[in-house]
Amino acid sequence: MIPRRAALTLVAVAVISITGHACTAAPPAAEAPNAAWGSTSVVEELAIGVDIGPEEYMFGGIRDMAVGPDGTIFVSAIEPALIRQYDAEGNFVRDIGRQGQGPGEYQSPALGVLADGRLAVWDFRANRLSLFSRDGDYEESVTAESNIGGSEALHIDAGGSFHVLARAGFAEVAGQMTELHEYSLNGTLLGRVAIPAPDPAGAAFTLSFEELQPFTTRTLWAWSPLGYMVVGRNDRYDIELRDPAGVVHLSRDIEPVALAAGEHAEWDAFRDRFLFLNRDRSIPVESDPIPSQKPYFRSIHAADDGRIWVWRYVAAVEREDILPRPEAPERPLLTWREPPTYDVFEADGTFLGSVVLPNDFAPHVFRGERIWGLHTDEDGVERVKRLRVETSG
Repeated sequence: MIPRRAALTLVAVAVISITGHACTAAPPAAEAPNAAWGSTSVVEELAIGVDIGPEEYMFGGIRDMAVGPDGTIFVSAIEPALIRQYDAEGNFVRDIGRQGQGPGEYQSPALGVLADGRLAVWDFRANRLSLFSRDGDYEESVTAESNIGGSEALHIDAGGSFHVLARAGFAEVAGQMTELHEYSLNGTLLGRVAIPAPDPAGAAFTLSFEELQPFTTRTLWAWSPLGYMVVGRNDRYDIELRDPAGVVHLSRDIEPVALAAGEHAEWDAFRDRFLFLNRDRSIPVESDPIPSQKPYFRSIHAADDGRIWVWRYVAAVEREDILPRPEAPERPLLTWREPPTYDVFEADGTFLGSVVLPNDFAPHVFRGERIWGLHTDEDGVERVKRLRVETSG
């Protein structure tokens, strides 16, 4: 066992976390026909975070993260509200900026990194993008119009411009449309890109949150740093890379997955309880029945290098480690969980392979064969982790 203060990070294939607790079991290897990578597996290279120890290695609600060209890791947390910088080996370097409304300050930061390694911090509450040097010093800010926050609010292009999410008008929630506003680093508006509507045309507005209305048919999108929209409707496996030089289609000849009987029953119970509670509170809510078949995918991610990672629906597995929440013991359990499975494509459409990530791991940054993200253990302790995909191809 590694003492908490003796080693704050652990590099190489990790079987023990930096807190001394055993890591979650490694995900199973993934195999896919006609995959350039062949079979794949995932190993943990780095973990940052402790449950007890130095404050700079403790997190309270990670909001976003970004990774520099040299592997420098930037993390924004909610509590305390700050941005921390770590080197590629996971060692704490410095805090960057601080919470506030003045120059070099932020309230709800979304993070990105420019090609030269400078940190870009988008604060939608102040409608500005702030730039910090590689040494963490505040340089300048530019104003940009937006009114949407969150980790997906900022997109850095390889060409040096940036996009921010914005609402195109102020219609009712059901009819609100969003678009991407492109700006140069001096604050000049370069253009606007419409975001595809999430639901089929003419469909009634229903709950689209995955926890409340699972397996929803909808149109999904991602913005590629190569400068184009990636769009796919998940009732078919055909994703368009809308490159101005020529549209590329990503597709796989696979069958959609059916829900297991036990999985369907759990979602029915979960949905019925939610509807009952809201009817009891006189809150009008619509919810479609749980379907018997899953769509093909639930989200699309455009990696820093232009690759596309498609989070695919797969067969769920009944798990024995899902326990009732102490604050809501009466809440129906969802013990059937899908191994987080991603299909990976090159920007030219080449299918590389499928990758299974660890349970309870939320990816934030994809680059090459590495993934940086947030892992939350059974005790609620958050850690930043770097994973590496190993291939047989």
